[in-house]
Amino acid sequence: MKKYTKDQIAILKLLSIESLGHRQRETILALAEHPAELFETPARFAAELSKVGDGVFDKIADVAESFDEERFLRYMEKIGAVALFQGEDAYPEKLLILEDAPIALFCRGDVSLLEGESLAIVGTRAPTRYGRDVTELFAKELAEAGFVVVSGLARGVDAIAHRIALESGAKTVAVLGCGVDKVYPAENKDLYDRIAENGLLVSEFFPGAEPHAFHFPIRNRVISALSQGVLVTEAGEKSGTLITVTDALEQGKDVFIVPGNIFSNASKGANEMLHNPQCMIATDPSDVLSYYGKKTEKAAPDPHQLTTEEVLIYSALQDEDKHFEQLLELTGLSMGDLMATLTKLEVLGVIKKYPGNYYGI
Repeated sequence: MKKYTKDQIAILKLLSIESLGHRQRETILALAEHPAELFETPARFAAELSKVGDGVFDKIADVAESFDEERFLRYMEKIGAVALFQGEDAYPEKLLILEDAPIALFCRGDVSLLEGESLAIVGTRAPTRYGRDVTELFAKELAEAGFVVVSGLARGVDAIAHRIALESGAKTVAVLGCGVDKVYPAENKDLYDRIAENGLLVSEFFPGAEPHAFHFPIRNRVISALSQGVLVTEAGEKSGTLITVTDALEQGKDVFIVPGNIFSNASKGANEMLHNPQCMIATDPSDVLSYYGKKTEKAAPDPHQLTTEEVLIYSALQDEDKHFEQLLELTGLSMGDLMATLTKLEVLGVIKKYPGNYYGI
């Protein structure tokens, strides 16, 4: 069990008061030389605490009486979590660029991942097939190149980026908009467990905090601050990804944008970002890797001369994905020949099969 000082315990008590904002907490901490004094003798600070906000003194006094230190520390040990405080060596220096840097950071997993090379991969919660493919491609190559992949464990692009990083044998950091002991969304439970075991879950919100909507814009600044750069793989016009990009640019971080289909609503936000001269276009993982001085060595594809039947199928898929029945009609092949040729092209990596019996390139 990690040992905490009296002042650190006092900060934990302060952070447990969910109704207080970051500025209020900083103002409260500035009232005493040692945070522990605030909870040992809160009456001494009654007048000053009342000026911070209505009911603040009562909240401090209540927590001073009700906070069960031993129970909380046992719970932290049970879930394998630790709290890192500003001023500690383990607290990530990267976060100190923030004017409102988290007073403490709650972590489950390998805290060493807070240092070293890392890139954030963010985007829409409802990616198209294009967005999924792009995210998988970039996440795989960036992870294999040695970057820790940082994201927010949301559904969609975030979840894909985390999953691919783990499948590539790399590490990933998930910045949560709730307590580190909360799984959100519930569908990411398996991924959450894998990251806790083989990566790192972090949050500035006190354990037990629910995933309130206003938490997510707050956590986005931590995603960008922990990363050397931010990569957007797909984002719609009103995507929360735009907040992360704005944070990143204000922090002086590198921002890479993968352009999307100009006719797709799912790509409007990302394409609009490309008008910002501070954002860099990325059409291949090598664009990002070469920027950071990393060489990419891609194996040359096996040469394969397409047969007449294969050319018919490949040509039919040039404009968009097609259902098996559509390919039957467009190619004029028999069902047996079409199935055999599709299987061969899929094995060769020339085409991909998607759910619902659709095929694409």
